Amino acid sequence: MPFLRFSRDKRGYEHFYLVQPTAARRGKDRQRILYWFRTPPNVKVGREPFAKHVRSALEAQYPNVKFDWETLVATPIPPPETDHWRERRRAERAARQVADAEPAVQEAEAEGSSEGLALAANAPAPDEAARAGDSGTAASVAASVSEASEGTSEVRTIPEPVRRRGRRRRGRRHHRPGSQTTPVEKPEGK
Repeated sequence: MPFLRFSRDKRGYEHFYLVQPTAARRGKDRQRILYWFRTPPNVKVGREPFAKHVRSALEAQYPNVKFDWETLVATPIPPPETDHWRERRRAERAARQVADAEPAVQEAEAEGSSEGLALAANAPAPDEAARAGDSGTAASVAASVSEASEGTSEVRTIPEPVRRRGRRRRGRRHHRPGSQTTPVEKPEGK
């Protein structure tokens, strides 16, 4: 008797397989796919996996197989797994901020100054200053650190993140004086 196998791929497409277990040579059990139906997720329009015309076609193609359509249609389909990507990204960001703050605390501990340790602990993370809308992140963080320390002469600034420049895709073509190709001129109207 065939059974229904259901799977969902990484894009969310749902796959319905009608599988029949068969006995192969030497007593090994094998499975044969009789029917496969693929549909996008959460589709409200279209046809069902086992519409009437599909049932009659399968029964005509496999006359020796008995189908229990009520059981096959009533097979529960698991709900899609929700990927909590926002929470995962927030946790990764928090871990990065903790990892970035640890060197400042370790430097302060190595110097042995309790004031430096207090400065490093009270300094806001670079992301917090950026979220507040400050244009000069390093300057605003340095100002807040210097306000917190007031009596100390040492002010540490947190450097801004290094921005990478985009590479040039294609520059001008350099033509040699003796080459056969000539540069194409652009019309002025366009």
